[in-house]
Amino acid sequence: MRVLLVEDKVDFAGAIEKAIGGIDGCEVIWKRSKAGALSALEEEPFDVVILDRRIPTEDDFLDDHQDHGWAVFQSIAEHLPGTSVWFLTGTVDTDFPVEMLRDHGRRGDIHCCGREDPVHQVFWKDKMTDCVAAVRAFRADVQQTDQIHVDYVGTPINLRAEELRLLKLFGRTHNGARIEVRPLAGGLSGARVLRVTVYNAAGAPQIMSVAKVGAFGEITVERTKYHAEVVKLAPGSFPQVTAEIGLGAGRYASIFYGVVGADVKSLFDLLVDDPVAGAAVPAQLRADQATWHGARQTEKLRVSTIRRSLIGDVVLQGLGDELAGIDLGPVEAIELDVARCVQHGDLHCANVLFDDVARPMFIDYPEIGRAPASLDPVALELSTIFHRDAPDRGGWPSEDRAANWTDIDQFCAGSPYEDYLRACRAWALGIAGSEQEVWAVGYSYALRQLKYVDTDKVLARAIVRGCIARLLGIAADPV
Repeated sequence: MRVLLVEDKVDFAGAIEKAIGGIDGCEVIWKRSKAGALSALEEEPFDVVILDRRIPTEDDFLDDHQDHGWAVFQSIAEHLPGTSVWFLTGTVDTDFPVEMLRDHGRRGDIHCCGREDPVHQVFWKDKMTDCVAAVRAFRADVQQTDQIHVDYVGTPINLRAEELRLLKLFGRTHNGARIEVRPLAGGLSGARVLRVTVYNAAGAPQIMSVAKVGAFGEITVERTKYHAEVVKLAPGSFPQVTAEIGLGAGRYASIFYGVVGADVKSLFDLLVDDPVAGAAVPAQLRADQATWHGARQTEKLRVSTIRRSLIGDVVLQGLGDELAGIDLGPVEAIELDVARCVQHGDLHCANVLFDDVARPMFIDYPEIGRAPASLDPVALELSTIFHRDAPDRGGWPSEDRAANWTDIDQFCAGSPYEDYLRACRAWALGIAGSEQEVWAVGYSYALRQLKYVDTDKVLARAIVRGCIARLLGIAADPV
């Protein structure tokens, strides 16, 4: 357990460091100023911050003031909301604890043990033993959590200490002695998507979940989108939330979704194992989005507006040589009919999971929002080419076939999952405001692939050229 002590009085700092350091498993890091504290918080995680209100701005400065300690607290509350902060103050202000409780009196199950504790507390320096006793109790809970063993399955994964803590806290909610973690091919953002199975001391599985672990803000967005939009989808098309953990891990948080059975697999896996079953998935997903589709509205938009929703002007300008010889100006000025509604926004095949119920489920929700109605099926189709976890395509498609993407017969010939591609295209054309919307979305999606380091740029450029030609009503440039 790591404790950050922020105290400018050397003698008192030494006394409390000795008292807390005597608790088995406690490491005390001492800082003397606002600048020192903020620097330490930026560099490494802490379980508890013990903070004097009256500190200087810099080490050895003589400008100590209670505003500086308060500034450290505010920074933690904003940027490290999962961190416990305890004021240890000698300032005579009997109203301070009352004000803290009123304005910042957060409570929560910090240790996932079924007990709510204050996240922010006030202790008095003349009763330092109360603070030390609280540290000892906190350490006992941390020790119990840390005793949960973690096993990794599949691709090696290097978890941050905060991410590991969140998984162990989830294990503790289910009386776990061991958790098994396997990475799932989820979004390409900083957040991790993991399969987590909790086992009790007897080795019996207690629960299996899909975990999304990431920065506090990103998980907050995920949770908000889930409760605002995902719940409108067809029952069974999305997993139920089993836990949300936002305390105990600094700037990180997690959300856990329940799944049924002993394993989960993605749509990529299904396309390899059972292409016939995979080909039926797009129609099911389209039906699942019926509520979203029912609220779509058609409007006139320029191709440039659609493109900016997937790749902005600044990023596009930075692509440089990737677009050499391709004139985007004429096509971007075209105005067309576009149906807009809520879309997943990042619907590649790895964001469609199956558990033992064998029903497709949408996961990974931060990008949900209003978009062209054909975005999800186009992304689902083209992720077979551009996603890093896509299965081997056996040399398909050639550059020439990619340039003919707007002609589904030409494009999918020779594909290992032709029926699946046709089903995605049927969904896109059936829900779009116009055929041209689909080509504009394909154009924009392919342009977006040029910004990633691990995508096939040759195929992306070929699709861009083909979509431009179709939208302008001219023959595609030869490849």
